Amino acid sequence: MKRLTLCLILIPLMILFGAYAYFNCRECAREIKQEIRSAAECFKKEDFNAAIEFSDKAIDMWHKLSDRTVFVEDIQNDIEIEMTLARISEMVKQRDDDIFEESRVLFTLLDSFIDKQTPTLANIF
Repeated sequence: MKRLTLCLILIPLMILFGAYAYFNCRECAREIKQEIRSAAECFKKEDFNAAIEFSDKAIDMWHKLSDRTVFVEDIQNDIEIEMTLARISEMVKQRDDDIFEESRVLFTLLDSFIDKQTPTLANIF
């Protein structure tokens, strides 16, 4: 009976933790996208210092997010996002117009990251 009670307590806690982690990751990914959009807008306006600040903030946010993955840890995708963020930051510093294309790549990678964090039976078991 004690085991059954413990299971009935643990299962809802696991579901709540998984839901919290998923929504937290999704929100943080949206914030990273917004920082990169802001960096691109500042780049268009030739406010390069602000663009550098936004891109560096996005890198810091990614470091915090990548440590909080719960269901699937895809090292290859994580490295790709890290490298893309670094390229964006460097492109801003070099005043390279390819920042816009690299931003689109980053958005696709972040969408893939969130899709992999979506709690599904395949991700859980």
